[in-house]
Amino acid sequence: MADLSGKVAVVTGAASGIGYGLAEKWARSGMKVVLADIEEDALERAADTLGEIGPVIAVATDVSMATSVDDLRRQAEDFGQVRVVCNNAGVGGVTALPAWAKPQSEWEWVLSVNLWGVINGIRAFMPGMVERDEGHIVNTASIAGLLPMAFGTPYAASKHAVVGLSLSVREELEMMGSRVRVSVLCPGWVRTNVSDSTRNWLERLGPMPEQPDTERSRMFEAMLRALVETGMEPAAVADQVLSAIEEDRFWVLPNAEQFSSIITDVTASAVEGRKPPSVMPA
Repeated sequence: MADLSGKVAVVTGAASGIGYGLAEKWARSGMKVVLADIEEDALERAADTLGEIGPVIAVATDVSMATSVDDLRRQAEDFGQVRVVCNNAGVGGVTALPAWAKPQSEWEWVLSVNLWGVINGIRAFMPGMVERDEGHIVNTASIAGLLPMAFGTPYAASKHAVVGLSLSVREELEMMGSRVRVSVLCPGWVRTNVSDSTRNWLERLGPMPEQPDTERSRMFEAMLRALVETGMEPAAVADQVLSAIEEDRFWVLPNAEQFSSIITDVTASAVEGRKPPSVMPA
């Protein structure tokens, strides 16, 4: 891929976690960076910090709303030629209930951000890239987009959908002979604020569901927080994303080595027509 210096990178969910790591990487690579996030105070702090590295603008964005992402695109294009888009904004979940017991509002929240946020980003930015025949979109999924995640079903469903969406868009671009590229980011555990993503609950969905005070809920939350706390640093994830763009690589699976055998086994179970293996103990 040609030199990225001076071109525009757009990152959603840029105020913290992987998004902030990506934004910092693009800024240090000489790119102009558009920071997008729904959390406005954190977004402004990120812009102040990264603005000391290079040119950035902050655009408050609700990725679940197409109109908000369309406005993001307009402001990004006013900033310069958009070369890289990271559809990264995401949320975890609210309850540790089984899929059939989760409130509809939780399903709507997770899918509207994690899946529709990516859809809206593709619909907003891809036409310009295809017209210029240049650019790279990185869609953030998760290792949970390749494996089951018991009691986190909306999250797993959204991330599986992002993987399938990315694969299909890649195929469409190949069939059209386009030089625009797509990568899907499926990290393992990363040190982020995903365990506290309920701070960005969408008020239009009504009151946020309450987490049942059960032993399972307490154990599930404690386990997730412990795994996230020991995860990879976002900056290291960003290094691998940059390498994927430079190498024109679709799959980006940082910190996923421990999952390789189970991913292979789950995939093989489909081909062989056998029962999928269990990922976590009952």
